[in-house]
Amino acid sequence: MSSTSFDVVLGRNALTRGPGALRSRARRLAAAWLGVSLLLACDRTPSPRPGDSSIAVATTPESDSIATIVTASGWDAASGPFVVLPTVDGGMTAGSLLRPEATELTVGDTIGIGGSVADGRLDLFSRGGRVGEARLRVETAPRVDPGCTAWPVARLLASGAASGASALPNIAWTAAFAAGRATAIPLDSIEGMAPRDSARLAADLTRLASALPDDTSRTFRGLPFVVLRAYRARGLDTTFVVATLARRVNQEDSPKEERLVIVVDALGDNARTWNVAWKERAAGREEELVVAEPLLAYRTTSGKETHLLFGRDDGVALGAAVLARGPRGWRVQWESAVAGCD
Repeated sequence: MSSTSFDVVLGRNALTRGPGALRSRARRLAAAWLGVSLLLACDRTPSPRPGDSSIAVATTPESDSIATIVTASGWDAASGPFVVLPTVDGGMTAGSLLRPEATELTVGDTIGIGGSVADGRLDLFSRGGRVGEARLRVETAPRVDPGCTAWPVARLLASGAASGASALPNIAWTAAFAAGRATAIPLDSIEGMAPRDSARLAADLTRLASALPDDTSRTFRGLPFVVLRAYRARGLDTTFVVATLARRVNQEDSPKEERLVIVVDALGDNARTWNVAWKERAAGREEELVVAEPLLAYRTTSGKETHLLFGRDDGVALGAAVLARGPRGWRVQWESAVAGCD
């Protein structure tokens, strides 16, 4: 089964650029979420990895007695009425407000948002945890070219400002939820580990990636993987790792690259029991290939399921999705509409 990719680019306004030759990207990104769903379905029953006896397949059951209430779109209602991604004005003091039930035709609507925003308090998160709070002011979507759409703008203000007009201090954040809705699960970057630990984790991840059974590309087959980014969850009974790996063919006139994003259920420190629970593979010209990164791991304050929030922003189109980890493993729980150009 073929895979797709999704791109997360923080700190730039992807919604006010002209569509040009990139007009079809919004539809491609919307279709890519479906590819993620189908690929995850293919991976729910892992098959043995030929040629690598050092890695065993394992499942990761997780007790969860709390029923999750989801909306028609699949969004966990306990997560609140929206999520904000930092994609506007440098990603510090403004972002895009994504409504879970929005369709491709209604992404820019602000009708009814006032009631869902309530007191406007937000919790700001980075991959490492909660980093601050802010007050939300919703503005209409920015003007875009015909055939394009944009999410409403979420302007972030200092939470203690009496007039609501005080600017928010610069805080590096990757996602925001209505206050009190989410609790972060810290993701520790491989870059912050001791050199010996990071080297061992990188080696384990590259070995897992090389042993995956769907390596059908003759161009990259047999080439070594390099870990670009990796994060390990902290504070869980059974932890997981989410990582982006790459392998390249260095052709001077047209360098090619393959990107692989994996979520690994890591049972203890013995990598032989680790299981690739979700993956996404994409290949193409190096300068055109999009990149996948997680924005946040979290639980709702009233639930037990682990969630992974991903954003997709390729400079023209913007959407998001959430993976959830329950008793039966990982699944795509929610996929947003995509704002961008037709």
